[in-house]
Amino acid sequence: MRILLTGIPSYLQRTVARVSGATVHHKPYFDDIRSKKDLVDQVKKIANTGNYLIGEGAAYALRGHDVTYVPFWHLVNSRGANDVYDALNKEFDMCVFASANLLRPGYSADLEADVFEKLKMPVLVMGIGIQKREGLKENLPAGTLRFLEVLKQKESFFLTRGYFTAEFLRAEGMKFVKPTGCPSLFFAPNEMRHSLTSLANADLASAQKLALGGYLGSVADTIVDAHALLKPESVASYVIQDEVVAYNLTLPVDDNAPVYDRSSGRITGKTEYKHQEKWQRQNELMVFFDTNQWRAWSSTRDLCIGRRFHGCVIGMQAGTPSLMIAVDDRMREMLEFIGFPYIEAGVWNREADKKAHLANFLSKIDAQAVTERYSACEANFQSALKQVGI
Repeated sequence: MRILLTGIPSYLQRTVARVSGATVHHKPYFDDIRSKKDLVDQVKKIANTGNYLIGEGAAYALRGHDVTYVPFWHLVNSRGANDVYDALNKEFDMCVFASANLLRPGYSADLEADVFEKLKMPVLVMGIGIQKREGLKENLPAGTLRFLEVLKQKESFFLTRGYFTAEFLRAEGMKFVKPTGCPSLFFAPNEMRHSLTSLANADLASAQKLALGGYLGSVADTIVDAHALLKPESVASYVIQDEVVAYNLTLPVDDNAPVYDRSSGRITGKTEYKHQEKWQRQNELMVFFDTNQWRAWSSTRDLCIGRRFHGCVIGMQAGTPSLMIAVDDRMREMLEFIGFPYIEAGVWNREADKKAHLANFLSKIDAQAVTERYSACEANFQSALKQVGI
């Protein structure tokens, strides 16, 4: 099958130089990232570095087929060029659209509606989910409703992040809807199972090399976590995903000033953000634009913990024990579907003795049950792909 893959990309989209018609031209290198401008621009291109895992997982699920990643921006920019869409419709048998929290009040999917109206082929929407359950239907923008109507009128398939999204889409009249979880969950299944087993047996007394994630620049939660879990002499390692564009974590230097060491993935320039003065540990800020480098670094950690779903998933892909602190409906939907152990942020934030609470929580994990649940979800994902013809 000849598959047009679009939507959220893997880190390999950084090599795309240009697209003409149905042909994608790649550079034989990645653009350098050293200066403040380089770093911020690269984050803006993906919006959130955790998205790389979604695109990578979607592409990996299609292995064995003739797959071409066509940037979504090319499909959008070519809406008025019938010859481009004629070439695309002739070249490909199916479009796979890697998605995430598309169903949300703050985003109108007008462009997606336009694109899929012009693509005359079956469409598989992979990984679609919601941002917030409450009042979802009443608050969806007109563009998103049109996007759903366009797909309803053609041969379309939906693999959702969880049960609630599946129920919503079925109620909207979509015929093929399967809850499968985010495709990133099935990129490295053996390592994921090892991570789950290791989490149940994690040694918190010696776990001092942590990968931390959250919303630095907005709230002080992760700083509090670091103080609770790390000894005074330990270094807190925090991984940035979108903070420099979405949560007011700034680099107060000239745009051309060097701020990033690409070899280590460490931000070396000066940073400023809310609650920065609360730190009582040495700390370092990391950011990765290559998932292999991110996984390699994660494999050196004793534990990944935080409020970022994909910031923990990549730790699991590296086989590192990882625990998520659920902060919103999108995380809960994915976690409840896949059956991973997690702690509610409201409960965790109120705990006076976080280390003791965490030790007690980990001691109650049934490693066999969670790994069996994961394996069943993996089989369900593969079964859904086969039903679609992939």
